[in-house]
Amino acid sequence: MRHSKEEIINILKQLDGKKAKQSESETLDFKRWITNPKELYKIITEYAVCFANAKGGTLVLGVEDDVVGMEKAITGCGGYNIAEIKSRVYESTDPKILIDVEEVFLEDLQVNIILVHIPQGIGIHTTTDGTGKIRLGNECKPLTGSLRQKRAIELGLLDLTGEVVKKITSDDLDKIEIERMMRIIESKKPELLKLSEKEILKQIGIIKENHPTIAGLLLVGKEEITQEFIPNHEVVYLYMKNDIQYDKRADFKNGILAILDEISRYIEVENRITTVKLGLFHFEIKDFPEETYREAILNAILHRDYSEVGAVFMKHFKDKIEISNPGGFIAGITPENIIRQDSKPRNKHLAEVLRKIGLIEKAGMGVKRIFYIQIASGKELPSYYADEHNVRVIIKDGTFDEHFAKFVKEQEKSGKELSLDEMLIFSVMRRQREIDTTEASRILQLDISTTRELLQSMIKEGYFERSGIKKGMVYRLSSSVYQKLGESLTYIREKGIDEVRFPEMILKYVREYGEITNRVVRELLGVNKDKASRVLIKLVEEGKLTKLGKGKKDAKYIIKNNE
Repeated sequence: MRHSKEEIINILKQLDGKKAKQSESETLDFKRWITNPKELYKIITEYAVCFANAKGGTLVLGVEDDVVGMEKAITGCGGYNIAEIKSRVYESTDPKILIDVEEVFLEDLQVNIILVHIPQGIGIHTTTDGTGKIRLGNECKPLTGSLRQKRAIELGLLDLTGEVVKKITSDDLDKIEIERMMRIIESKKPELLKLSEKEILKQIGIIKENHPTIAGLLLVGKEEITQEFIPNHEVVYLYMKNDIQYDKRADFKNGILAILDEISRYIEVENRITTVKLGLFHFEIKDFPEETYREAILNAILHRDYSEVGAVFMKHFKDKIEISNPGGFIAGITPENIIRQDSKPRNKHLAEVLRKIGLIEKAGMGVKRIFYIQIASGKELPSYYADEHNVRVIIKDGTFDEHFAKFVKEQEKSGKELSLDEMLIFSVMRRQREIDTTEASRILQLDISTTRELLQSMIKEGYFERSGIKKGMVYRLSSSVYQKLGESLTYIREKGIDEVRFPEMILKYVREYGEITNRVVRELLGVNKDKASRVLIKLVEEGKLTKLGKGKKDAKYIIKNNE
C-alpha cells in the first residue's frame, strides 16, 4: 500500500501533539535521516524487504519517530542521490525490488524529506546477504521458518492441502464419508459416476500417487487419522446465551461434509421459517438462510490457515451468526474490496477438490452468494472483519423486510432478475431513501464511473429517480418501486418535503455558480419544464431572483441585488 504525499504531510502537521511512531502501521514507518551512506542503504534495503514481504508500504526518511513537536521531529534529509538509492535497493535484494523514491519539500521548515514507496512483493524477498524480514503490525520481524511458510502459502507457492501423506493408504479413508461424498457427486456432478470409486478418488484429487492427500483426509478421512496428520483441523459450534456464555457446544474434528451436515442440524432446530404469500405463489424465508450459513462455514474451512493453532468457530446467537477462522485475508483482499476480488484460496487443492464434486462454484462466487441471498431475503448485508490472524464474518437475521423480498421475487417472475450490484444498492436505498454516487461507489466497491453507469441504468429500468445536479445529485427510489414496497405514502411525503426545499436549492446553486436557467433547474430538481418555470417565476415575484433575457430557452436568473 502506497501512502500519498498529502497523507504524510497531514500526519506531520499533527506532530506538535503526538509522536510520529503513533501513526506507524503495517504499511507506514518513519525514520531519522542517516548521514552514513553505507548504513543508510542498509536500512532502506531491509525496510524494502520487510514491506515487500507483507502488503508493501511507505518509509518516510527525515523524521524522528519518538519526538513530539514538528520542528524537533522533522530533521529533513540532505546529501542524497535518488537514483543511487533506487539502484542500491535493486542490487541488494533478491528477488529484486524496484522502489519509487519521492522528494517532498516542506516549505514551513525549509527542509526536504524522502518518501520511499515499496511495492508488495511477488515472492519471498531477502537482502542479497540472506537477511529476511516481514512487516507485522508496526514492526519489522525476522522472517523465520514458520513465517516463510505462511508467506509461501499466501503467495500460492505452497499448498499444504495438496501434499501427499505417504504413511497411509486409501484404507484410512472413511467409507461412510466417501458414500456421503458420492451422494453429492450424484446430484452435482453425475457424469463422474461413470468411473469406478477408485478412479473418482484419483480424478478429484482425494488420492495422488496411490496415497491420500491432506485435502482428501479433510474431506473423507477417518477422524483419528485426520487428527494425527492435521491436528489443527477443528470446527466448534456454540449456541450463545449472551456475548460471553453459551448454552450448547459441539466440537467437530471429522470430515468437512459431515461437519456441514451436523452444524446444519444444530442451526435448523432454532431456525424459524416465515411463509410469504405472493398471489397464488408461496415461498419461505428462514431467519438464517441455509445456503448463507453453509457457504460461510465452507469459506471459513477452505480459507483457514492449517499451519496455525486454532479452530473455526461458529457462534450462533438469536439474531446473528458469527463465523471466524485462523489466518487473515490472503494478501490483496480486504473487507473493503472482498466483493470484487476473485477468490484466492489459501488451500488451493482443497478448493479444487470441492469444485470437482460440485460443492463450490467458480472462484469468487462464495462471498457473492452470501451477499445476494441475504439481500434477497430482506436482511442486512453481511459484515467482514479481519486482522493478520483471523477473519470474521457476521450474518445478521435483521429485520425481515417482507415487501422487499416480494419485490425481488416479482422481478424474478417477470424475467427481470436483479443483479448483485442492483441488489447491493437496493439494500441501502430501502432503508435510507436516497444515495449519492460516492456512497454507492463505496457500497459497490467500484470506481465512480462504473457506479454512475449502473445508477443511470437503474433509472432507465424505472427503479430510481434522480434529483440535484453535479456534486449535489442524489438518487431515490421511483414512485412505482415505493408502491411495490408498500410505501407510497412515504414517497409522497418525501416528495412534498423536496418541493418545500426547491427554492432553497435553486438559490444555493445561483449563489455558487452566479446564474441558473430553466434547463439547469430541471436537472437540479428532477422536474419538467413547466414545473421549473413556476418555481423560477415565484422566486422572481418574491424578489429573490432577477430574470435576464426573454423566453424560457434563453432566460437566465441571477440573485437580486437586495437579496
